[in-house]
Amino acid sequence: MNHIDLKYAGFLSTRLERFSIKSTQPYRANFRCPICGDSQKSKSKTRGWLLEKENSAIYYCHNCGASMGMQKFLENMYPSLYNEYVTDIIMEKKSLRKLETKVKEERVDNLETLLKSRPKFTKKGSPLLKIKKVSSLPVGHPVRNYVEKRKIPVNQHHRLYYAPKFNKWVNTMLPEKLNEKFEEPRLVTPFINKKGELFGFAGRSFDPKANLRYITIMLDENEDKIFGLNQVDFNKKYYVTEGQIDSLFLSNAIAMAGADGNSHGLNDNAVFVFDNEPRNKEIVTRMQKVIDRGIKIVIWSEKLQKYGKDINDMVINGLSLIDIEMILDNNTYSGLEAKLALTIWKRV
Repeated sequence: MNHIDLKYAGFLSTRLERFSIKSTQPYRANFRCPICGDSQKSKSKTRGWLLEKENSAIYYCHNCGASMGMQKFLENMYPSLYNEYVTDIIMEKKSLRKLETKVKEERVDNLETLLKSRPKFTKKGSPLLKIKKVSSLPVGHPVRNYVEKRKIPVNQHHRLYYAPKFNKWVNTMLPEKLNEKFEEPRLVTPFINKKGELFGFAGRSFDPKANLRYITIMLDENEDKIFGLNQVDFNKKYYVTEGQIDSLFLSNAIAMAGADGNSHGLNDNAVFVFDNEPRNKEIVTRMQKVIDRGIKIVIWSEKLQKYGKDINDMVINGLSLIDIEMILDNNTYSGLEAKLALTIWKRV
């Protein structure tokens, strides 16, 4: 692993709970995930990992599915270390340029790009061409039946894909990323930017009892985990949901795909929609962060509890798409009103 990432892995060893180095070649370190907190019941659970990949460190959690490079991990979790890391990268870049001039090697203009580069997949060369859209599956196919049972609008089926051997498919892009011995089919929701480039995706298990219900894979670790960038109109009001499937029921929406709502680039047209789980401390904390940033947010009324915890549940239990958007509009708050509404909601 490159010496800068190795240096900061050492710094993290004193900050991460139950940190333990499992091997040095390749580098593998294990600890409790600082993003999701790992298990609240068992303090011995350690599902966060720093792994060596292509001479760089990447972070991955087997519990929440968080996946990112060292730089992004430091930026999100340890801002002071992030500033030092960037400085070291800049100094390394300058040293490398001097060395290249001395030995007359080809100049590397961007060391960070060299270390962190990931493939950009356009529509023409997309790995999505190797799997099938749900809209192209024959009538009666189990996956098509699954999607129809969840009442996902038919005009959104083309945005969902079916990977019968998900791990094998992932490994065609990122060799040895997943263990093919534990193969299973998954529903794929791709993350595609405005240019039509695939930069990541999530795989949802069809087994409700699966240990990893979602697996999120980022092909570009410098991107945020956002589903729907290629569809949303940021110039109009748009919703930001927790789950990708929930976003499919709304006319103009993106999904944070497991993130906590700290994405860059959100504008005044954004309205956050979290799951209707007032007893979930993690959701309450995320909602508080959004309100503190001055962003509009939906806070559900008590009478909606009977319809379920998220938009998909509400549709399955009888609410129409028109009902849903009217409810969202009538329950959107910001500022002090949002703080008061949240205080009441979390006591429900």
